[in-house]
Amino acid sequence: KYLRNVVGVEDLGKLLSAYPPVLLFDTESQIAPVVDFLVEEIEMDEDDIPRVLQSCPALIGMNVEDLRGVADFLRLLDVEDDSLGSIFRAFPSLLTLDIDETMTPVIDFLRSIGVSNIGRFITRLPPVLGYSVENELEPKWKYLKSVSQYYGFEVMRFPAYFSYPLERVIRTRYEYLISIKGLPVTLIPVDDVLRFGDADFAAKIAGDIDNGASFMHFVSQRGKKSKRRPSKKIRSSSTAKNNERTQNKTIDDI
Repeated sequence: KYLRNVVGVEDLGKLLSAYPPVLLFDTESQIAPVVDFLVEEIEMDEDDIPRVLQSCPALIGMNVEDLRGVADFLRLLDVEDDSLGSIFRAFPSLLTLDIDETMTPVIDFLRSIGVSNIGRFITRLPPVLGYSVENELEPKWKYLKSVSQYYGFEVMRFPAYFSYPLERVIRTRYEYLISIKGLPVTLIPVDDVLRFGDADFAAKIAGDIDNGASFMHFVSQRGKKSKRRPSKKIRSSSTAKNNERTQNKTIDDI
């Protein structure tokens, strides 16, 4: 009743399906304190609370002290109080992240690549706090260094670079510009390469005049080659068991 009548959650069934434990929570000791925290300390508009809880029901089960810890952590990184409400309204799941295991490694990585204004970087790309350093940030950073001359400047100017899929978008577009169009990409602004839709990218950046047909064909062919690669590794690995020389070549390839 509290969630529906007081908070204003309309689709309570959907919320319960996504997060059944909410049925076990006491309103006064658990649910109401979370709502009060969002409204009073994060300064979310009360009208936004239903949508926030529906998009991230796990918030309801969080300890308020843990929520407060995340908000304070961002403040220590110089994220302005005025920005906290909009950040957590758009990305409420950030409040559920573990500071030590998830967010701190990201901050350490950003500092290691030369990001000095961490607060501004996070404000411009809040989801970065939940990215995997090993699986997402480091591979994308390594690739950027190979295709951009001023990679440090580019990533601070365009933090959203880290939000694009490496294989499906970043590498695909750069490979098209390099291998198909023969363009010198190192001085092309990174946001120009990534921020457009496929058709606009092909026309404005690659210079195509076929409404993106050539680029989409390249994407299709590249996708087919990628799907064939695992089977090649399996075959090579199998052969390696019978031939030490073949095994060494396979390891080198990997």
